[in-house]
Amino acid sequence: MTIPRPGRLTLATLSLTAIGLSPAFSQDGGGIRGVLTFSQGLELSDNPDLLVGGEETEIRSVTGLGLSLGSETRTQQLRFTANTQIEGAFGSDTTADDTLSADFYRLGLNYGRQGANSALSFSANLSESQLQDDVFGFFVDGAFDPDALIIDGGERRTTSMRLTLETGIQAPLGFTLSASTSSTDYDGTTDPDLFDRDSQSLDATARLRINPALDGKILAGVSRRDDFGAVTSNRENTYFGAGVSGELGSGLSFSSDIRFDKSETRELGSVVDEDDGIGLTFDATQDRPDGSIGLSLSSRVDESGRRTTASVNRTYDLPNGGLTLSLGIADQEDEDMELTTRVTYERELADARLKADIVQSPSTRDGDALLNTSIRLNYEQEINSVSSWDAGFSYGASSAFGASDGDTRTSASVAYRRDLTADWGMRAGVEVIRIEDDGGSDRNSNTIFFTVDRDFSFGF
Repeated sequence: MTIPRPGRLTLATLSLTAIGLSPAFSQDGGGIRGVLTFSQGLELSDNPDLLVGGEETEIRSVTGLGLSLGSETRTQQLRFTANTQIEGAFGSDTTADDTLSADFYRLGLNYGRQGANSALSFSANLSESQLQDDVFGFFVDGAFDPDALIIDGGERRTTSMRLTLETGIQAPLGFTLSASTSSTDYDGTTDPDLFDRDSQSLDATARLRINPALDGKILAGVSRRDDFGAVTSNRENTYFGAGVSGELGSGLSFSSDIRFDKSETRELGSVVDEDDGIGLTFDATQDRPDGSIGLSLSSRVDESGRRTTASVNRTYDLPNGGLTLSLGIADQEDEDMELTTRVTYERELADARLKADIVQSPSTRDGDALLNTSIRLNYEQEINSVSSWDAGFSYGASSAFGASDGDTRTSASVAYRRDLTADWGMRAGVEVIRIEDDGGSDRNSNTIFFTVDRDFSFGF
């Protein structure tokens, strides 16, 4: 029986972080509040690894561990999170060496500090997961991830860091500097579309207050991505420009800039693709008694060519939630025009909660323009004071501009939850996953699960 390194790394990091951060924040008077979560469950699935053609029905033991540590003072905030899941497989073809394994882990650290005239924020994330598991869904750090639609064996490890420094917030002259780095590494995969990748970016903005309602700005930035596929390629995007932003007494806020964009792709040290041109962006938002209405325009150049987008946005502040509507178009160079949209609806009643998010938006991957569609629906309804039921649905699709086919991934679940005691709870339900692989074979998985869990709160 073996437990891979991620499990030991998680536990070690939890201990060191709790020991190292306690004195620092205790001295500042903020104290540390923490929550330790534990869950233990059983899963019965006809295809737990989402293999083509399925496999023998298998029962798995799933143990979840999580830790959240946070401290907040008047000027600074710190939060550390860690989650891991340990699976035990029980089937006719399992052995002592693969009975227990760490299925995934995620570590996150966020720090922020605000002064009278400056602000600093830092975030770092580290995660590793099995590619056949729907652990992180279709989004990585809030952005749609087309790679999540590729189902393969092996593991994916991602790391990312971001640092933002802002000075002169209340002064006539201010500066903002933002730097980020990330890497994605694959191990044990066979799909040629899954390859290691490193990226870095640096953005700088200088702001000059012309009058109380108008700011001028100068901006510049550079980003680089190294793809280690069959052929190593390097993509570098740079821009520099100027613009204005402001807010009028009527509640109208606006921002506009003009910049020069340049994108260059190299393979084996030679330039294989180069695009450049003038980029324009414009955003305007007008406050309304029940929300806001806005307009966004953009025409930028990257390694996929010029992309021009336009959208009209409307938000509504509702008594028990909110509604956001956006409808627009995206015109990709040498491709057909596509519609873009976003609908977000949230409503919370005394005994029920509903959240829906529907997004269709463009992105660029490996020099290709993609149109991504995602749907997320979640509903929870209380039955009585100790029990409730919930349902979830998610759909993700990604295809090239102008193409009608692409990879899709759909999942749906229904569950029942009940408080067993004041501290312990149980959850039971069913989950269905369907994958349609363009040019490949479809995959299906049906799972019944039962879990008991508890949260432990503590403080220093």
